[in-house]
Amino acid sequence: MKAVLSSDDTDPTPAPGREAISAVDDWRVAFDLPELVDQLPGFVFRLRHGGDPLQCDFASANCHEVCGLPIGELRDLAQRIIDRIDPQDLAPFHASLQASVASGFWNWEGRLHTQHGLKWVNVRARTRSLDALTAESTGIMLNVTHSHQRESQLLTLSSDLRQVASHLESVREAERARMARDLHDDLGQVLTALQMDVALLRRQFGASDSTDLFGNVDKLIRTAAEAGRRVAAELRPSVLDLGLKAALRWMAEQYAKRYDLRVITDLSYLCEVDDLIATELFRIAQEGLTNVARHAKARQAWVRCVDAQGGQICISVEDDGLGYTPQHASPSRPSLGLRGMRERAAVFGGSFQLDASPHGGARVRVCMPVTEEPAHG
Repeated sequence: MKAVLSSDDTDPTPAPGREAISAVDDWRVAFDLPELVDQLPGFVFRLRHGGDPLQCDFASANCHEVCGLPIGELRDLAQRIIDRIDPQDLAPFHASLQASVASGFWNWEGRLHTQHGLKWVNVRARTRSLDALTAESTGIMLNVTHSHQRESQLLTLSSDLRQVASHLESVREAERARMARDLHDDLGQVLTALQMDVALLRRQFGASDSTDLFGNVDKLIRTAAEAGRRVAAELRPSVLDLGLKAALRWMAEQYAKRYDLRVITDLSYLCEVDDLIATELFRIAQEGLTNVARHAKARQAWVRCVDAQGGQICISVEDDGLGYTPQHASPSRPSLGLRGMRERAAVFGGSFQLDASPHGGARVRVCMPVTEEPAHG
């Protein structure tokens, strides 16, 4: 006898629940999870690590594409991957894996030696503790060789550009030196001859009422000669031939006279500086003191040139003037002087720093690499 259900005896489970379960089943059929994992661009894995050697519990099909290894037996897979890690990257691999137990995240990048050559791989995984001695990391290993190749190409290109810029700077300084010599020799000789001729004219034809005229001519000639010497010195100070220290002291004296500015020098470096680096350091100090004289409203300035770690020499210019606040600087319109100093440092692989001076003003500091050898004499 069949039981007849009344409206009060209906199944309490709502129909939408069964429909939802059916929809999930349909989704699982449509998107097979192992197949979806195999379609990912990287190698998906699950590692178990602790007191025993690493064990691979799961590996996707892309293991062969990324690591050059067939999946085979999972028991040996982890050790075979480790055997392919470059010796220089092996210690960071284990250190990052161990650190991931505490942080919960594993991020490592290194090199694998495969039958197809050297590959760069990146590992991103989540790590969880299973017990006091064992942890499990689940994540993905990606082949990032192409990005490293592009980075290497960019570094090579950057190095080539620095070499070209260094060569151009050397050529420019040589041209400045030639122009300074020509200006000093040719213009100086012409003005000297002109001054002598004017003196002869004064003795032969000068009258009492022409004294002011001849005096003005003499004054103009002396002014032109002084301007020629100044321009020649700015193009290529001959004092640089005596060394960087002598050139920096001479420049400090010139700025002190011209701008009524007390300039204190500290030139305690001992390394040997070649002519091109010495010229660049001199130009940086020159630009720094020019900024102080024009904008800082300072009473004192300091020029320091000292040795630094890593085979570098550092030059700094600071003052006790108005100071510098980075928030007031406009990134879209940088100071040409500051940009020039920054570019000079970059050409020779150096660094540029602009900050506040302990004396209340601003400080510019540039460090450049040199061969660190004791200076003779």
